[in-house]
This record gives sequence, C-alpha cells and structure tokens, in this order.
Amino acid sequence: MLPMYSVGEVDWLTTQTLYHGLAEFGEEAVILCRPSTPYVCLGCHQSWSDYDESSGLPVVRRKVGGSLVYLDQNQVFFQIILNPRATPGKRTPDQWYRHALDPVVAYLREQGFSAELRLPADIVVGGRKISGNAGGQLGDRVVVVGNILLDFPTEAMARARRAPSPLWRRAYEESMRAHLTTLRELAPDRRWSADQVAKDLAQVFIDRLGAVPAPFPWERWRGRLERIGRELLRDDWLRQPGPARASNSREVKVREGVYIGTVDDPRYWDAVVEIDREHNRILRVWRESFLKPSGEMSRGWSKKIGNGCGK
Repeated sequence: MLPMYSVGEVDWLTTQTLYHGLAEFGEEAVILCRPSTPYVCLGCHQSWSDYDESSGLPVVRRKVGGSLVYLDQNQVFFQIILNPRATPGKRTPDQWYRHALDPVVAYLREQGFSAELRLPADIVVGGRKISGNAGGQLGDRVVVVGNILLDFPTEAMARARRAPSPLWRRAYEESMRAHLTTLRELAPDRRWSADQVAKDLAQVFIDRLGAVPAPFPWERWRGRLERIGRELLRDDWLRQPGPARASNSREVKVREGVYIGTVDDPRYWDAVVEIDREHNRILRVWRESFLKPSGEMSRGWSKKIGNGCGK
C-alpha cells in the first residue's frame, strides 16, 4: 500500500522534514502540502553563497539535488517516497522521474493544458516551466519532490539568489518571466485555490499510482520530525560552501535547457547572456554597454548537471 497524506498548509520547515523523515523511517508515501510562509531551499550540493541573506527569508538545505528555489503558499508541493525494491523496472533517474511525475502531467492535461515532462525534471506547458522537481536517494528510499505553481513572484526569487551585479539580477528575473508560467497565468478566468488543486491532484495519484488516502500520524512521528528539522538547520550542514566553480562564469538554470550566466571572455565582461543549450544558441544578451557579441557561444561556457545526494 502506498499511503497518501494530504496535510494542507503547514509551517515552512515541516514541508521539508516530512519527506526527509519518512525516507529515514523507511516508509513509502505520497505527501501533498504547502508552506504557510515563504522560504528558500538550497539543493544538497549547492554553495551557501548562492543565497542572498539580505532577502530576509528563512533558508533550509535539502538532502536531494537541484538548485536554490523560492517557495511559498501559492505552490502545491508533492513528495513521492518509494521503495525501489517494490517498484521493479526503474533503475535510472529519468525512469524514476517519469514514474513519479506522470500523475502531475496527467493532472495538468486534465485541466486542459498541453503539459509534458522535459527530462530530467521539469514539467512544461507550451515550453514554459510550471513545475520544477528534484530527486535523489535517501537511505534505501527513492525520493522525488516538486511543486505546481499557482502563482510565482519572480522578483522575490530574483532577490533570494545572490547576484554578481544588478544587471544579472534583472536578466534573471526577465528570463524567469519568459520561461516560467503558472495556473493563474494560463487560465486567469478560473478560480485556482491551493486546496482544490491538492484535492484534484490527490485523485490523480490515487488513479495513477494506486495511492491510498490516510490521516498523517502526527503524534507517532512528531518528535522524530522535529529532530530532523533541527538537523537540516545545523550550521555545518546549512552553510556548506559547495563545489569549487570550474570557471569564473556564473550560470543558473531557468528551466531545463535554458540558462543565464556571465561569460569567461574579457571582451564581454559586462554581458549577461541567456542560452538555449538544446539548440546551442544565445537567446538574449543584457549589457551595460551598447556592444553585443556576434551570437556565437563563448568557449567559457560549461554544462553543469545537478546530482542528488542521499544521507
């Protein structure tokens, strides 16, 4: 049996301790929740220096991969914790993402949107991301976590990530506006509520994964979840410097295939570029000066792939 816990709105830290805890306890589950207040979450391999402390937002580091994300009550979280021994035929990260995210894609299609999974971990509608996801192995459990955006404040996300310059921050926000979308943007005439989205999404997890609704056993696990929350906030875990950068370029994924960053080329020291990796081309350039590069990709670019980490 795959229990499904729809816990609704909880405090920001609990949204992270739930799936970390159930994986540690050796459980399987689908969890649907959302935070009552905004916060920032770092991926397990990410440098603490990517977080802008001046944003004033609380921050936590998760034990699965992916990048820095801004999270708030206008997002419905889904967290899938699975026993790989009970799910034969799934071996690669792509297979696990397809398996876990199929119900989310199906839900969006039921709402009339042409949703598709863009491997490894984004769900897009019309080429724009509406669901960002991460995964990894925690203990002997496979975990996939993500969200559906009802609304999204790109300016808050841009403030939460440390920027090397005001121009970089502006470029990051404008790129997010171009490559992200939300339920309220796609269908502004409909009344989207987090509770209703979670209810409808739950039904798709029931139909697609055989999940069984159950009340969450708070009294049984509360003390252990609180301990895990303290561990996720420990300074030695939270403030890790992350891996050394291979170059001086600063690059951030906006959605699968699209990145913004600076260029390791002294001719373009003041440039921020948006690049389409699928087609190996520059999409947009932001510069303080009027000069622009020829359009060919600088040799300073290097692809970075995020990995999950299990503890």
